[in-house]
Amino acid sequence: MVYFLLVVAGLAVCLLLYMFYLAFQVNVKTHTLRVEEMRPGVQVHLFFISDIHRRKIGSNLIHSLIGKVDIVIIGGDLTEKGVPLQRTKHNIEQLKKLGDVFYVFGNNDREVGEQNLIQLLEKNDVHLLVNQSVERVIDRTLIRLVGVNDGFSGKVNIYDAFQEVRDEDILIFIAHAPAYFNNAKKVSKPHLLLAGHLHGGQIRFGPFGIYENGAFREKEHSAELVSNGFGTTGVPLRLGAKSECHIITMYGE
Repeated sequence: MVYFLLVVAGLAVCLLLYMFYLAFQVNVKTHTLRVEEMRPGVQVHLFFISDIHRRKIGSNLIHSLIGKVDIVIIGGDLTEKGVPLQRTKHNIEQLKKLGDVFYVFGNNDREVGEQNLIQLLEKNDVHLLVNQSVERVIDRTLIRLVGVNDGFSGKVNIYDAFQEVRDEDILIFIAHAPAYFNNAKKVSKPHLLLAGHLHGGQIRFGPFGIYENGAFREKEHSAELVSNGFGTTGVPLRLGAKSECHIITMYGE
């Protein structure tokens, strides 16, 4: 009996160590999306990362992506309660090396103090998308990024967010939670919709988890990406829902 208990305890420790290892993996997933409105030969490369939480972005990841990214998008939960602002500053500075950075609030971000975080973002020239949109021209192609506030700790206004959108815009919609995808599609026709928040359930046993595993899904004229996120919340453990960040290439034919 004692031997059996020791074996069980050993297996449990090994499983926890493995889950801890999975939580700190760096997995860059690549996706492509053909956009009919884009000119043939044009490519726009997006780097999407969400739910960083307590993790520190390493230089190896950044160096592997330098020169491959046009726009960086942070899909919320850049930080959380107890995370030093200095670590968040480090992560922002790392992402800035890749390109212009855009950000939407997540449900944990304001735990460090909303004004503290806003000042840090603005000081580092990060563009906050709070129920609003901005446009960027890449290779003579106008891209409009539309972002909404976090609905758990702020007020979401879809109509304000899409107020300046024009019919000819190539649209990227960003929300921390994918629950707002349907709202966005009711008022406009985004080409790409991005979110995180769910962590893929974070700990899954086969097909079973608190939430569905993250995925990139192509629709008839658009695509939706729900990321498992880069970091963890609650416990620094993962199983069956790998940590991830993403390169999305939008292109014309």
